[in-house]
Amino acid sequence: MKQFFIIAAGLLVLSACNSNKDKEADKKTMYSDLVAENLKGDIAAIEESPYKTDSTGKAGDMDSCCISVSEYDENGNNVKWTSKDSKGTVKEESVVTRYDNGKWKGQTNSKDGKTTSSFETTVDENGKYNGGHAYDSAGKLEFYYTGLSQNEQNQVLGWKQWDKDSVFRMEGAATYDKYLQTSFVSKDSVGKVKSSSASKYNDNLEQTEVSNTNVTKDTTTTKVTKYTYDAHDETGNWTQRTTWDDKAKATKITKRVYTYRKKEEK
Repeated sequence: MKQFFIIAAGLLVLSACNSNKDKEADKKTMYSDLVAENLKGDIAAIEESPYKTDSTGKAGDMDSCCISVSEYDENGNNVKWTSKDSKGTVKEESVVTRYDNGKWKGQTNSKDGKTTSSFETTVDENGKYNGGHAYDSAGKLEFYYTGLSQNEQNQVLGWKQWDKDSVFRMEGAATYDKYLQTSFVSKDSVGKVKSSSASKYNDNLEQTEVSNTNVTKDTTTTKVTKYTYDAHDETGNWTQRTTWDDKAKATKITKRVYTYRKKEEK
């Protein structure tokens, strides 16, 4: 889970339903994290393992630094993220809280068992995000956010960041094609672009390319990363992905294992 303003991950669970059957179907609508991540089926957890690539671009030794596990509730929303080494020792962890309707409320991040940061959102009387607060490891306010705008999927389109002394620091804006983020840009307090990104997707709605640009006082650098999908399970979710740099060199292979909830027998 990114240690950043990830309020965009707080998608609203569709609450209106006409019957229990409809309710079960609605759990996997565009308002769930699983749908936003283009994942199919009733997934309870995803384990990702990174592998180094050999000279031919094939999977070599597993990277021991960071096996990640994402856990999802019955509505398809992420509730916990864990990073562990190859021995199974937990290194980092993020625990997500939700509003009653399933909307992303906030999260607490920790490393080596100690809290490193936390984030909380606030909503207005209509259930729309109207603010957020970021705290350090001691629970002291570092930044807060205002000017939040959202699309009909409740993904955040824009925000402004202020420090604890109410000094305006930066702002961000994102664009989406339904629930897929296509671009993002951040600007400093005087409106100069500091970073931007653009994403492309294939016909299966899997991300195939992301271009990240960072702007400093003296330089502007752009990094293009591409992805190809080598294998899928019987549900249609990818189980192996190769990461490529801008020189068409394979840099990493990621393997996924999905845990699906068992369907109750009628």
